[in-house]
This record gives sequence, C-alpha cells and structure tokens, in this order.
Amino acid sequence: MTGEAPATVGRYRVEAELGRGAMGRVYLAHDPLLDRKVAIKTLKDDAADEMRLEMKTRFIREAKSAGHLNHPNIITLYDVDVAGEVAYIAMEYLEGRSLRQLMDAGTPLSHERVADIVAQIAEALDYAGRFGIVHRDVKPANIMVSPRGFAKLTDFGLARVPSSQMTQKGDILGSPKYMSPEQVREQPLDGRADLFALGVVLYELLAGRTPFEGGEVNLFELMERIVKQPVGRLSERDASIPPVFDDILERALAKEPADRFQRGREFAEALRAMRADAAGTPLSDEPSLGTEDPAQQEALNRILGDLESSSRARAPETLSASLRQGFHFLDTLVQRVIQADPPNTVRLDLAHVGVLPPATLSDGTAECHTRDLKGQEVVDFIALTYRMSSARKAHVALGAEEALALKSQLERAGLHYEWREVRDAAGALRCEAFVIDVDTLATAMLRGDYEAQRVEIDCQNFGVIGRVRYRLSRAEFDEYVWDLGKLMLGFPSAFAGRRLPE
Repeated sequence: MTGEAPATVGRYRVEAELGRGAMGRVYLAHDPLLDRKVAIKTLKDDAADEMRLEMKTRFIREAKSAGHLNHPNIITLYDVDVAGEVAYIAMEYLEGRSLRQLMDAGTPLSHERVADIVAQIAEALDYAGRFGIVHRDVKPANIMVSPRGFAKLTDFGLARVPSSQMTQKGDILGSPKYMSPEQVREQPLDGRADLFALGVVLYELLAGRTPFEGGEVNLFELMERIVKQPVGRLSERDASIPPVFDDILERALAKEPADRFQRGREFAEALRAMRADAAGTPLSDEPSLGTEDPAQQEALNRILGDLESSSRARAPETLSASLRQGFHFLDTLVQRVIQADPPNTVRLDLAHVGVLPPATLSDGTAECHTRDLKGQEVVDFIALTYRMSSARKAHVALGAEEALALKSQLERAGLHYEWREVRDAAGALRCEAFVIDVDTLATAMLRGDYEAQRVEIDCQNFGVIGRVRYRLSRAEFDEYVWDLGKLMLGFPSAFAGRRLPE
C-alpha cells in the first residue's frame, strides 16, 4: 500500500485515489463488467505478519454482514474479495462530500437540514439494528451527503475489524469523541451505542464542537467526561437553537442505554416531529377510524395524524425526495402498525361477500431501491409487503353467476377457498356455498416515472382485495401519501377515486 495507486484491483480499473484512512485507501474505479463507477476500499497490508490474516478475515466477514443491507441511507456494497494480497470491498460511488468535509469547510446548515440529515442516519441505524448489526463508528467522516441532501452511512461494520491488540493501540480511539459510555467502560454494545454517537454528531452540528471536548482535555479526561459529565442545554448558550433540540439531545446522550432512544426510529421521529411543529402543521382532525378496540382506534388515529403532520411538514423538491419520504412513511407503518404488539387488525370488504372477519397484520417489510439517472442517484421503486390473516373464516352462499365472479376474484387475490354445490330435493342447483380462508399477502409497489414526473402505484390486496393501480403526479403524491395508511387499514381514503381501470 505504498507508492502510486495500482492500475487494477480485482476486475476494477483504478482511476484515482479518493482518500486514506486508518484501515487503508479508497479509490475511484470503473467496473468494466457492469460499466459503472465504483468506490474500492482496500485493507492496508503493512500490518505485522501475525495480524494480517486475521485482519483480512474480519474485514471480509464484517463487509459481508453489511452486504445484504438494502436501505436508501446505507451505502450499497457490491463485491467483497481478495486480489493477490489485497482484501477489498467494491461499493457504490457517492457524489457529494462527507459531513466532516462540510463542517470543516464552514458550509452553513440550517436547523431543519441538520434535523433531516440526522433523522436519515437514525433511520439507517434502525434498519441495520433489525439485523443485529452495530456500526460502532458513527461520526461525521462516515456520513456522506449528496448535493441534494441525501445522507448515507458508510464504513458499516468496519470499526471492529482490528484485533483487540490493535484497538488498544488506538484504531478505534481515532474517534474517541463519539464513543458511548459503555464503549469507554468496555461493556457489551448494542445499537443504542450508535444512537449515542449520533447524538454527539447532532450536538456538534448545532454547537460547532462535540459535547465533551474543550480546553486542553487529554484522552483520559475526555473519557471521564463521557462517562460522568452531563450535557448542558444548548439553547441556554445560543438562543437561536430551538429548545426542543435540548430535549432530544438529553435523551440521545443519556449515560445509561436504557434512558436513551431505544431505536433509531424513535430518534428520527422525534426530529421529524420537531420539524413538523416548527412548520406549524396541525395533526389530522379526521374522525376516528373505527376498530373493534377503542384503544387501538385511538392509537391508529394518533399514528396516522403524526404521519400526516410529518409528511406535510416540508414539501420535497424532487420526485426522488418525494419517494424517499414515501418510503419513510411506509417503513413507519411497518414498525408502528403492522408489527405492533398486540397486533393491529384490519377489516376489508370483498365483493359478493361483504366485510371479512378481522385480519391480523404481520410479517411486514418495506424496501427502497435506487438507481443511477444521468449521474444522480434516485429512488427507483419502493416495495411493501405484509400478511393479513384471521383465525375465522368467511362464509357465503351465492347463485351460479355471482359464484363464478367470486371464484375469479378469490383466485386473483390469492385467497384459498372451499366450495360445494347446494341442491334442492329435486336435484336442482340452489346455490354454491363458500368457505374462505382470510390469509393472504398484501403488496404495494411504488415506482418513480421520472420522464412523466409521476408515481405509479401497483397494489395487491392493499386495502382493497385484488389488484388496484394508481397514478399520481408528484404534487398529488406529496399531498396524499399519508392516505396510503388509511387505504392499508381499510378505511375511506383519497386514493379510492384515483384508481386506474383494470
């Protein structure tokens, strides 16, 4: 890893060196197989012989653990391999600068933009946490920000690559200002340590310095402060900082993990709620949505009201930003509605049958996929899936013509059913009796049409049994995205009048 950049790393043609770090170097390269730019991160090979094999093994293992993460705010890993003596990771090449570069350049960031960037990274940490992955090195240098404000967390899982001996020599201590109290105490870590580090980043963005530095503090004193020193209220030092940031920072920087945000989603929602309040957006005054459980009804009203407030707090500037907001909305529904405990239920209508037995929502996932468009990364499509199931079955008896229509609809919806003919004493057909299992998969696919500047939505059993398609302009999507939640839960929705003919 000395001298000039190599001509190739694996199959990738190196074009330029992008930077150097404690782990190795990062190059801009071209992938001739897929004809795209990539960033290549290489592991330095000048470590002692007895440590080199362990470093490479852990480098590749950690990279693979993050390679299956698919989130718009997490850098995408394409390839992990060893070429000769060089272990490397090929990842997406990000236009823009790191948050550290923006801060060092004195780039002004409004409080709203600060909240947005940190909320995006909190969402990324929440997603990674579902897979048991802890970043362990959240800091401004590992957060990339595109010219359009898209934030991505980089270097996932690499902070733990060096052996414990190297850690004592300072590889992880290269960024001690962002360590959590449990890291200082050498206690077991979980995702709440990452949220503490993100709280330090938020504090630094607002105050221009991290909360525990100052004066001629040495490393030992810094660690003492991290473990023991409370964080003061920033608004009392700088009146331009909204006091609501104090409350968020107090929770994010709590000394004990149990007193912090327990998930990145909570951190993100607190920041988005703050932005909504600042915009003066009222919560929804829609009438209650009517479920069998009054407590559940109240909770659903509150969730949808909060989502409406959040989605309307600031109109996105591009179709990609609108879709990204839609992803955060759907991802929130997955966590707060579909995966709720106790589970939420939904009642749906089925033609010729009527209202089906209440179905429990479960197994929800939301994914966001991006693509390159004229040199810019944009959201390509969003996919939501979840299951609706009920222990009770639906029963109905229909005449021959209606029975034929119902069979076709049940088959299109993927609902399992049993039926039998009912005849009178003379053998004449009276009706057909159906027993229907209320157990089906619901899906929604939201795809950006960048040429027409609109959103194409293709749903299967999403609020309406069967396939339903919608087409909305960006402005319409921004206005009604929160109505997707009402559609999903089977309540009257503004989407009903926008369905396309089958």
